[in-house]
Amino acid sequence: MIKRLDPKLDVVFKILFAAPENRDLLCSLLTAVLRPSSPIASVDVLNPEMPKELVTDKGAVLDLHVQLADGRLVDVEMQGQPWHSARSRALYYWARMYGSQLCPGKRYDDLKGCVAIFILGYAELRSKPFHSTFEVLEVHSSERLSEHFQVHLVELPKLPARRRRHGPQALLEDWGRFFWARSDQELEELAMSNPVMARAKGALDFLSAQPDAQELARQRELAQYNYNSAIHEAEVRGEARGEARGKAEGKAEGKAEGKAEGKVEGAAQALLLLLDTRGLAVSEEQRKRIMSCRDVAQIEQWLRRAVFVLSVDELLG
Repeated sequence: MIKRLDPKLDVVFKILFAAPENRDLLCSLLTAVLRPSSPIASVDVLNPEMPKELVTDKGAVLDLHVQLADGRLVDVEMQGQPWHSARSRALYYWARMYGSQLCPGKRYDDLKGCVAIFILGYAELRSKPFHSTFEVLEVHSSERLSEHFQVHLVELPKLPARRRRHGPQALLEDWGRFFWARSDQELEELAMSNPVMARAKGALDFLSAQPDAQELARQRELAQYNYNSAIHEAEVRGEARGEARGKAEGKAEGKAEGKAEGKVEGAAQALLLLLDTRGLAVSEEQRKRIMSCRDVAQIEQWLRRAVFVLSVDELLG
């Protein structure tokens, strides 16, 4: 029996929804999130490619960039695991998408609205809603500054316990259950209750039977495992060194100091891994500066900026 691929894995998500034969599924998902006055009937996928070298880069973003019939640009990303500075990254991706429209010969009036959609396999916000929509509003009157900005967060762990049968939220909840299904039985029951979900299940089953897709998913999962293991090992090593030093100095708090040191070293290692996956060259002097920094707040600030800087000099400067 073929193991069904996990649609929460970003590489599987992109292959599934970028496929021309699944354009109806992408339109359904976008309609469920955006809730336009009329269903989205067609979209143009602007980046359907799947460069194999990106699959093994944990820091690579395998998003889906589409254009709606009205000209609006939509960036859709599946993020299964927590990411450093997720909110800053969301704003940066929206800004990059919006600014990319302005080229010689174009006016500001020519700019179209941009929407960023993040489907998350973890809880990012403190609020309870499963689907959150962000816009730019005046703090007192709630007047909207512009219709061009919109960011959506769909947090899968917050799916309502009971499934809605009707209403504008019902379709999005069904899509959430499609991504969040923990067993074949859950997916089968969902498919039997909704023709769109039956179509989605069929497309996922077909993709799961393709050897190339299976291998890309395996490589992506391995890259994520290696990344997480590197961070964990850095923390363990830091804790062990701190505990040994504390014992040598006769300090009872050696283990606590070790944990603190492990956190700092793990954050520094995460920063170096992020810079490496972005292809930014790190000199030996810069590497020493990062690894010798004991201020975890400073390293976390570097992590936030490392998502969008163009060089390590810019980051550390």
